[in-house]
Amino acid sequence: MSDDKALHLVLDLREKEEQDALEMWANAKNQVANFQKQIEQLEQFEAIYQNEMEIKSRNTIDMNMYFSYQAFIDKLSKIKQRQELGLVQLQEQEERAKQNYLEKQKQRKIIESLLKKHQYERMVKAAKAEQKLTDDIVSSKMARRLMENNDR
Repeated sequence: MSDDKALHLVLDLREKEEQDALEMWANAKNQVANFQKQIEQLEQFEAIYQNEMEIKSRNTIDMNMYFSYQAFIDKLSKIKQRQELGLVQLQEQEERAKQNYLEKQKQRKIIESLLKKHQYERMVKAAKAEQKLTDDIVSSKMARRLMENNDR
C-alpha cells in the first residue's frame, strides 16, 4: 500500500506534466495558426497592391510610381518569405510539443497501469486469503466431526 502511495504521488506529478505539455502543444498550435493567418494577410495585401499597380499602369503612371509599387510588392514578398521560414520553425516546435505531450501521456498511462496491476494483485491476494480461511473453517469442522464420530 505504501508503494501505491508513492505511485499516486508520481501519478499526480505525471498528470500535471501531461497537462502542462498539452497546454504547450495548444499554444504552439495557436502560434502556427496565427502565423498562417499573417501569411495569408500578406498574400492578400500583396495581391491588392499588385492589382492596383496593374490598374494604374493601364491608365499610365509615371516610372517613379511604378517602381514604388514594385519595390513595395517586393518588400511584401520578402516579408512573406521570412514569415514562411518562421512558420516552418513554429511547425517544428509544434511537432516537438506534440511528441512531448504524447510522451507525458504515455508515462501517465504506465503509472495508471501499475496502480491497476497492484490493485488486481491485492484483490487476488485477498481472494486467496478468503478462500484459505474458508478452507480452514471447513477443514476444522470436518476434523471436529471426525473426532466426534471417533469418540462415539
